[in-house]
Amino acid sequence: MLYKHTRSQKQPRNLGQRRHNEKGLEDAALLPEQLSKIGISGNGQKIDPTLHSSHFHYKVPESGVPQQTAYDLVHNELTLDGNPHLNLASFVNTESTDLAKKLIAENVDKNLADNDEYPQLIELTQRCISMISQLWKAQENEEPIGCATTGSSEAIMLGGLAMKKRWQHRMLAAGKPIDKPNIIMASACQVALEKFARYFEVESREVPVSTRSHHSLDPRNLWDVVDENTIGVFVILGTTYTGHFESVDAVAEVLSQIESQHPEWANKQVPIHVDGASGGFVVPFAFSDKQMTAAGNAQWGFNNPRVVSMNTSGHKFGLTTPGLGWVLWKSEDYLAEELRFKLKYLGGVEETFGLNFSRPGFQVVHQYFNLISLGKQGYHDRFNKSLFVARSFTHALLHNETFPGAFEPVSSIHQRISDGSTPEHPQDYWNHPELYTPGVPLVAFKLTPAFHKQYPEIPQSVISGLLRARGWIIPNYPLPKSTDGSDQQEVLRVVFRSEMSLDLALALLQDIESVLGKAIRSYKAIASSVDKLNTEGGKSLVYRMLNSLTTPDSGDDDTDDSEQQKKYKQEARLGNDHDHVHKNYRGTC
Repeated sequence: MLYKHTRSQKQPRNLGQRRHNEKGLEDAALLPEQLSKIGISGNGQKIDPTLHSSHFHYKVPESGVPQQTAYDLVHNELTLDGNPHLNLASFVNTESTDLAKKLIAENVDKNLADNDEYPQLIELTQRCISMISQLWKAQENEEPIGCATTGSSEAIMLGGLAMKKRWQHRMLAAGKPIDKPNIIMASACQVALEKFARYFEVESREVPVSTRSHHSLDPRNLWDVVDENTIGVFVILGTTYTGHFESVDAVAEVLSQIESQHPEWANKQVPIHVDGASGGFVVPFAFSDKQMTAAGNAQWGFNNPRVVSMNTSGHKFGLTTPGLGWVLWKSEDYLAEELRFKLKYLGGVEETFGLNFSRPGFQVVHQYFNLISLGKQGYHDRFNKSLFVARSFTHALLHNETFPGAFEPVSSIHQRISDGSTPEHPQDYWNHPELYTPGVPLVAFKLTPAFHKQYPEIPQSVISGLLRARGWIIPNYPLPKSTDGSDQQEVLRVVFRSEMSLDLALALLQDIESVLGKAIRSYKAIASSVDKLNTEGGKSLVYRMLNSLTTPDSGDDDTDDSEQQKKYKQEARLGNDHDHVHKNYRGTC
């Protein structure tokens, strides 16, 4: 995130003065008048009276405060953040065991870049690379190479950069220009993929998705975008929008067909980088080879000849502390020599390829601890439970008795691979998980056209907004750019991390029913008493009123009514108001 310098303090005006004037509340807060009189430390210095002035949050004080006071100030302020366990918008792991936390604390000050000082930390990193390469179907005669990164964003940058460099080598060897490289990805890509293209001067060719392609890359559309200057294709193993796995097999097959039509190209064997930020750990632990084959994704990893590199986020379904990513190449051949640096630094010689140098190493310790303590069975059990809860939650939406026919799933993990059907009872998800569509354990869903037809004045975003009052953080966002208009629709998304139990999912379902019922009752109460609501303008008024309850406050108190009305006319189209969510979704994870 980028932040601007500000001199303002985000708190109610004169809050401290008002509280100070209330009898009996003199000691309820550390107020400016009191702080200026409090002595601190052994030298008798007084607290800088500006510490709790209107600007103190954004200016380093002349004198500090005792560590306990500083801790209390920061600790209390951070309690305003949401409960991580109820943050169902995020893929990022929010749970660690006591022993894992102990290991983290013991290694929190170790620098992963310091090979000479922390050789065993480097050894653990090497072991993780070896383990992950085997999970990703590395062949016995291959020796993958890789590194830890600060997250999948850095990993994507490195994977794309390696493909660009190999493309340049091929084109230069054939005497062809290298000034117009391009890379292919679905419009459902996370913003990190776009960042690579923009930062490293590669044309980003984003292929619009559709309902038919499950809002992910449709290999049939590659014919329109692949050419001799294509450095590679990003294939996403678990889109952040709906959790679908894009088919590595199908993309590879279409690339072969395209190349067969262009024998004159110097750039042959267009490579694939698999973005497994969300699914890189899920696939090898949760789904069998037979299940992936049945879903049309048998060669999803290094067993596919076109896959030259892969990445994942250890801090997502790798279950580690944020932030940790991994990027691996099938062999050294795919990592150009000029991208690798040999550094004589900190007492040893280090070969490195990365955008960062110094970075904490405790996440790697956490990753290795998870791999050896959970093992394949432990990871499988966690993901199998998460998938069961997610599928059961979807089943409950489809068969909701309170609002029958109101919810429509957009994700597919609840459907049978064979025919897209669903079971009569969710117990079948537990008894026969191998029959159901592989995907990230998340549920993306929306209100049905039938519901919108009955209640066009109720925005779907009201569910997300009102759930926050109960502590749930669930995003409501538009689908990615499409060829069939589906990007005009919004979906709600729930990520089922390992700590999301079945009873908690049931509590969420009950709260969804509750807030939706509240919105319907609010509309009916207004409609029954205001004749104007029978007009189109009246319906628009209700929609804007309900939507305003769930739209983030801009903080601008000076917008006049005429300007606000213009904004409503431009943005508050009935059933199609996504501006408040569209701006920031693609950067989330």
